Amino acid sequence: MWQTSVPGVVVASGGRTRGPFGRSLTAPALQRHCLQFLALMQAAVVILAGGGAKLLYIDLALGHGQDHLPYLAPAVVLAIALHYFYKQIGLHQVDALMTPTIGFGRIWAGLVLAFMVLLGGLYLLKLADFYSRGWFLSWFALSAIGLVLVRWAFMRGMQSLVRTGQLTRNFAVLGTREYIDAVKHEIGKDAPHAIVADMCLGDVSTASHLADLEVIQGLQAAMQAGAIDKVVIALPAIDKARIRLALRRLAPFAPEILLCTDLQSLPVPVHGATSIGSLRADVASPIPAAEHDRLEKRVFDVIFSAIGLIVVAPLLLLVAAAIKLDSRGPVFFRQRRYGRNNEVFRIFKFRTMTVSEDGDLVVQAARNDARVTRVGRALRATSVDEIPQLLNVLLGQMSIVGPRPHALAHEERFETDFDLFSRRRRVLPGITGWAQVNGCRGETKTLADVERRMDYDLYYIDSWSIWFDMEIIVRTLLTLRKGAY
Repeated sequence: MWQTSVPGVVVASGGRTRGPFGRSLTAPALQRHCLQFLALMQAAVVILAGGGAKLLYIDLALGHGQDHLPYLAPAVVLAIALHYFYKQIGLHQVDALMTPTIGFGRIWAGLVLAFMVLLGGLYLLKLADFYSRGWFLSWFALSAIGLVLVRWAFMRGMQSLVRTGQLTRNFAVLGTREYIDAVKHEIGKDAPHAIVADMCLGDVSTASHLADLEVIQGLQAAMQAGAIDKVVIALPAIDKARIRLALRRLAPFAPEILLCTDLQSLPVPVHGATSIGSLRADVASPIPAAEHDRLEKRVFDVIFSAIGLIVVAPLLLLVAAAIKLDSRGPVFFRQRRYGRNNEVFRIFKFRTMTVSEDGDLVVQAARNDARVTRVGRALRATSVDEIPQLLNVLLGQMSIVGPRPHALAHEERFETDFDLFSRRRRVLPGITGWAQVNGCRGETKTLADVERRMDYDLYYIDSWSIWFDMEIIVRTLLTLRKGAY
């Protein structure tokens, strides 16, 4: 293991030796260069989108040949305003590019604010009448699409740099050897590509104030140089003097500081902490984000499902006729499923099989399943069999986006295998979900398949926003060809 010139410091990553703090300075520099390039690309997108909207709408659609310069100036102003708004809402941070979601909401919210600033400026200067509203709308649409594509490309690129070790997250863990090892183990599970610096202090019984100060000063120098992204103070709760000393010395620096005073693993995940009087309490099951905005989500579901049923009504009639002509049985398959708060409802689907199981034993459809009808195979391959669930959405039993409900027999079996599985039922189930757009469709052959779906569903519940729903819907439309079998 590589020892630095700072006493008590060891830098390691995933079992591989690494150089000292100075060497890891390349990662923050690379991060800055990536973010600067992203800012330039976003500015280029909105400027080019303004020119493209002018060409498509003003020149081609309206047939008005005008100079480009009057349209270039507001495009530059918009690019500058967008840059500052994106910085304010956190889109110019590495963490925003390391998440699995693109983040439609913040991207488009920042764009809306930048457009409002531009329009307000043009109005004050009495120049707004010069520009067509159609051009502004076209410009906004092209910018919104372009910004999402650019940020998606950068997300993929930066995550690739992390996987190959070219871009790292730098942690420092300050504490006793026992606590450092325990924290490093957990960091390795959450951030396997991170570089972790050991800032080792002596045990409580052999603690030396001067030795502690020397180690802490080494960490201060690394934080001041920008080589550390996050610090964890890992000391037992009884060691109050050294905890206070470390916090007092490290608090002036920008990196986030976490405090770990207990190595006892909890049997369930926690979502932050609160207090009951003077006692600390970990939040084991927070109120789902969607519950705080149930009206917003419900309005979205009703509008989307009503419009959807009207648009696809002719298709539904054709499919119903095809099912009746292809095989004996009802048009719809209805099966009991668990909904929000364990309420049982009957789900609507087009019948795709020769059986309609809804008891204690429900056999999942497998590849080349002989029970699937000829029409049913086509419906499952295109996901058209799921469309009738729009009726469940209108009835308030389901949402457009949410965890997919399973047959009661499967739900109860999965719940016995996974303690957290029942948490999926804290929100309305959905026609599509975060698990489905990440490839979790079809038969669950193993417990690992079930756990993977559960993890995606729980992430969705904890991260919900109306913009997250919109992103999932867009991704669903792009992956419809990957139907079930």
